[in-house]
Amino acid sequence: MTTGSKIYNLFMYPLEKARLMELRRQLIPMAEGTVLEVGTGTGVNLKYYHYDKIEKLYLSDLKVNDAVRKSNYLKNRAVEFLNESVEKLSLADKSIDTVVFTLVFCSVTNPLAGLSEIKRVLKDNGKIIFIEHVLPHDKRLKKMVNSTNHLWVKMANGCHINRETVKTIREAGFTVIESIPGKTGIFASGLASKMT
Repeated sequence: MTTGSKIYNLFMYPLEKARLMELRRQLIPMAEGTVLEVGTGTGVNLKYYHYDKIEKLYLSDLKVNDAVRKSNYLKNRAVEFLNESVEKLSLADKSIDTVVFTLVFCSVTNPLAGLSEIKRVLKDNGKIIFIEHVLPHDKRLKKMVNSTNHLWVKMANGCHINRETVKTIREAGFTVIESIPGKTGIFASGLASKMT
């Protein structure tokens, strides 16, 4: 694990305990059908899926973690691992029922391109489930985040803490159909569908 990854994990641990676990519990079980998880990372979402609702699970990352490949949650499951960027997915058009991404688009080089690829592979009646850390709406927090983002990007492997991912989701042609608000606005989460 790189120094940047260690710093990121230390920073995220209290947030995981305080808020992210609950968001995962609420949202991840909604995944169903043929599911694509983008940016699987260390596999933190795997314990939250309801596998009886999933026909096939694609786990995608630039390089899928070996621990994820060996996870007990995936034993005897229909799973395929994809070593690829969300900006260029190998899946067929309209082949996915649910796309899941959590804390991913902070580090995608071109978020709009990545979300456009998600739209391409998602069926017309499909949905996305997302949890992202974003630019806070609180003025003081927003100022602090914007002023420290350049340092954070260097320390945390290209992670941007001031992106407006919900806005980008809409720009890519999705309708946010449910959003779970946070007190500070540090996290954005919910469900979205293709515009019709």
